[in-house]
Amino acid sequence: MTGKTRRSLQELSAEVATNPGSTAFVELAEAYRERGDTERALRLCLRGLQRHPTHAAAHYELGRIYEARSERELALDEFGIVRQLAPDHLPGRLAIARLYLEEGRLEDAERELNRAGRLGEREPAIAALRKELAAARAEEELIRASAPEPERRSLATLAEEHPGTLGILLVDGDGQLIDGEMKAGEFESGRMLAVTLSGARKESERVASHLQLGKLKRIVIESPEIRLTVSPATRGFVVVAARGDSPPGQAELLLRRARELSDRETPEATG
Repeated sequence: MTGKTRRSLQELSAEVATNPGSTAFVELAEAYRERGDTERALRLCLRGLQRHPTHAAAHYELGRIYEARSERELALDEFGIVRQLAPDHLPGRLAIARLYLEEGRLEDAERELNRAGRLGEREPAIAALRKELAAARAEEELIRASAPEPERRSLATLAEEHPGTLGILLVDGDGQLIDGEMKAGEFESGRMLAVTLSGARKESERVASHLQLGKLKRIVIESPEIRLTVSPATRGFVVVAARGDSPPGQAELLLRRARELSDRETPEATG
């Protein structure tokens, strides 16, 4: 709340309680989030948005709450709503760029940063994120240079060349495993994982189509220990499983290489 005098929780709570239509719920939710009480902050924001569904600042705060709760996809959804409601909302643009960077979606992050730059090029946060983007690109180049691609290789070989990668799968549209494997002990069965993620992918595509969000590019499922990244390919979809502490850009690089490998082998597999 830069440039404004912060009101106490008691003052804000009293205003929200006596005036249900007040937008002070945004400031109150922010105060609770900063104290670590994300559950109360979440309830406040959701209840307030029922009365003020187009309040951009409220959607931004809700995104911050979801981010604090490690619910990244929900956070991106809310920041996306902010972008639609208020295209000039700089913090919302920067929040999207930051999350894209953390996911290794460097092209998407660069696009958001370029748009943010037109809103406030001198904003220190933009310079900081540009620096992070440059470092991520350098890391991606280093990963690429450390694993020169032979003329022919398997998905298993591709996974072995990158520490922290637990496996790569190529799965067809029906959930049948075409190629690849997971390291023993990490998952009960690569084939079972393929079937499970096939259902998740179809449901995600259905939701994306229903909400008119455009073509689904990827699904990221993560826990502190493991990150699964799913992306469409010519012959179905590719799954990259990596340890939670692996470089974020590594999954994006492996997805691209796995798709390229799959596309080169398509005539041989289908002929």
